[in-house]
Amino acid sequence: MSAHSTAPLAADMPYGCHGADCNRGMYRWDPRLKLGLLAAAVALNVGLARLELSLFLFGVGMAMALWSRIPARSFLLFFLAPLWATLMVLIGFSVGFGVTPVWSWGPLTIYHEGLLMGIAAAARVACDMAWLAAVFLTTPFGAVLTALKWFRMPTILTDMLAMAYRYAFLLLREFNKLRDAGRMRGGFRNYASACRSTAMILAQIILRAYDRAKNIQLAMSARGENASRQTSANTIADGPSCPNRCDITPAYEDKAAVVLACDNISYAYGPQRSLSKVSFSVQKGEAVVICGPNGAGKTTLMRLVAGLLVPDKGRVSICGRVLDGNVRKVIFRQVGIMAQDPNDQLFCPYVCEDVAYGPTNLGLSPAEIEERVTNAMELMEVSYLAKRPIHTLSHGEMKRVGLAGIIAMQPPLILLDEPTAGLDPASARHLVTLIKHLNRYHGYTVVMVTHDIDIAAQVANRIIILNNGVIRADGAAKDILTDQPLLMASRLEPPLLTQLFQRLDNNGGTRKDIPVTIEEAVALLQRQQSNCLTQE
Repeated sequence: MSAHSTAPLAADMPYGCHGADCNRGMYRWDPRLKLGLLAAAVALNVGLARLELSLFLFGVGMAMALWSRIPARSFLLFFLAPLWATLMVLIGFSVGFGVTPVWSWGPLTIYHEGLLMGIAAAARVACDMAWLAAVFLTTPFGAVLTALKWFRMPTILTDMLAMAYRYAFLLLREFNKLRDAGRMRGGFRNYASACRSTAMILAQIILRAYDRAKNIQLAMSARGENASRQTSANTIADGPSCPNRCDITPAYEDKAAVVLACDNISYAYGPQRSLSKVSFSVQKGEAVVICGPNGAGKTTLMRLVAGLLVPDKGRVSICGRVLDGNVRKVIFRQVGIMAQDPNDQLFCPYVCEDVAYGPTNLGLSPAEIEERVTNAMELMEVSYLAKRPIHTLSHGEMKRVGLAGIIAMQPPLILLDEPTAGLDPASARHLVTLIKHLNRYHGYTVVMVTHDIDIAAQVANRIIILNNGVIRADGAAKDILTDQPLLMASRLEPPLLTQLFQRLDNNGGTRKDIPVTIEEAVALLQRQQSNCLTQE
């Protein structure tokens, strides 16, 4: 498997294509032929700049779209983006150029010569959009990238196109979700309300696109986007600990050093303080879960530890090194962070490319990158997804791919922000099993934030309670999870099993006798059953 392959897949179908329609017209043409014809049409249209030619080429593009049975809605989407700009150009030419007035209204005069120039410009734009729609809507995106590389298109341009496609698809999916939500509340009952609701949704999408771009930039920085790619030594260690016959155990620079130390760190978003004088440390191989209600400051703490934010006060140390400006540039070698929303983390077009992004920034050789990517995907059980486009994955698959991208870099410390959020019970249980395996059999130090106490009980050997930006408790998982007054004061509840046994316990047993996991509950019941049989 090549870590950078972009071969098209059967699952990577053209947008809007369904069933037998995907097997007719331009859908059957070689992508290189289609791109060549597109380049020729655009070159003729721009170079000759004749209205007659633009109208003829526009007609050809429309004819190819009709022949291929491209859905009308998908085809028209290509004209939405340049529509307003084209209208402004048409108005600008009409009122700004010429000597022969056609129509006047107060100080506004439309000239014959300018109107012709505006119509010609609009025809060129419409022609280009028709050809772009005909080509891109009949070609799987992977095939487009492969064809561009065959034409020796610069890598930076293909990468830009791939990322633009990825996020255009993501924003379109979010638009459809918001539109459906609007319909369920009567927002599309008539034309006027549909226009108003669509405008509101588009405004929300623009705001989300800004936030998404900011989160993606943070994710790229956390995986070494700005790193100098100098070749480093191979740190892959062989060992029998991996049941899948692979090993990606991290290499600790100083095995005696504390992996993470936070010393009185504080952080505020403007006038609102998120964290206040937070101090704790994490030793090698620990699995620490930071619990707290929504808004407790958990995600902010994770970003401070990952070096994505700078504390207002205090300091953070990773593996014995203070997280200053210089260390922050290379901290991605020691810390990997998994975002709560995988769409904020996965930004490459294909799975294998995204998993390879971090190892590439480590400066490894192609052979080392391929080995790490293969091992990480095998361990996270996503090898079968290697050539899949990111946007075709389920939420659970995206979570596991995101975790594979982290462990392919082999950072000693893994930060997990609400890793099971949005997952069904089976997928959540599967992901938790993989996280526990990384901690117990590969030596990864894990710090996870969650408000799900039942998940915390399965993962943690130590729990920190964070509420209103302040640490309320820090101790062994069993002691914290059976302290009902402490949890209730922090707007949390004990695990369901713990609540059940606390209510059934009429003998005044100690908190240590109360189980917090299914395994502990089974062991307790078996002991009680054995004692009953012995007494009989």
